Amino acid sequence: MANKNYGVNKSPKGGDKPQPKREPAGRRAAKNVKERGVFRTLVRNGILAVVLLIAALFVVNLLLGIFTRHGQNKDVPNFIGVTVEEAESMAQKGKLEIIVNDSLYVPVYAGGVILEQRPSAGKEKVKSGRKVYVTINASRQRSVDVPYVAGYSLRQAKSNLLTAGLEIDRLLYVEDLANNYVIEQRLHGQKLKADSIVQAPLGSKVTLVVGGNRTLREPVPDLTGLTLREVKSTLWDLGLNVGSVEFDGGLDMAEQNAAKVYIQSPVAETPVSQGHAISVWLRLEERE
Repeated sequence: MANKNYGVNKSPKGGDKPQPKREPAGRRAAKNVKERGVFRTLVRNGILAVVLLIAALFVVNLLLGIFTRHGQNKDVPNFIGVTVEEAESMAQKGKLEIIVNDSLYVPVYAGGVILEQRPSAGKEKVKSGRKVYVTINASRQRSVDVPYVAGYSLRQAKSNLLTAGLEIDRLLYVEDLANNYVIEQRLHGQKLKADSIVQAPLGSKVTLVVGGNRTLREPVPDLTGLTLREVKSTLWDLGLNVGSVEFDGGLDMAEQNAAKVYIQSPVAETPVSQGHAISVWLRLEERE
């Protein structure tokens, strides 16, 4: 009796080939809907993230503009020669703050007026709220003890005087084997003794009598590019005096402190004796 094959496919070699199971249509449709939902969620989240990032960058940029006051740079007014009260009134317009950080005594100026300021007027632009540090002129100069420096080397004597707030008025050289050692010191023409207790206004100048060899000649240093303070220190260390000092153009005190030598007399390398005076001309360097 012949066998009947009901719905069974034969392979080319005669074997039975199983058919892949088909997923029910309803489940397949539900799966597609779920996948599309996940995709839409990912797209929506991605767009939301980009929007939030853009918003965050905008807020940060806005805050930076507020706190740094971008684009609100202003010129610093010139406060030199006015009182602190007048300077504060002037500063209100630019919303600047005046800070008194030092005082000096300059007899040619009235007490309480501003002698120096940082930042300088017109040199740079600043933002609102910037602090301007000023030095005012004291009503009278305070007094300091005058150290006794006879017997010290010239360098040590100079250091002790500067530390006390005093300066060298003049170096007077006399023949002595103790080369560049202080033999005597004078204040206002009066010789000071070791046991003297003397006070003088801050910034007073002391004359030093120094031992040396009057026949000895040394070359003048190149002072070009030095400030007046640096000039004094350099010359005193070498046993030379500061001659005339000239500033170009009406410079205020702050500008004079920043001015630098561009001419000197005698010129560098000129042989001179101890105690010789070197004159200098100073000006503000041009900014590029």
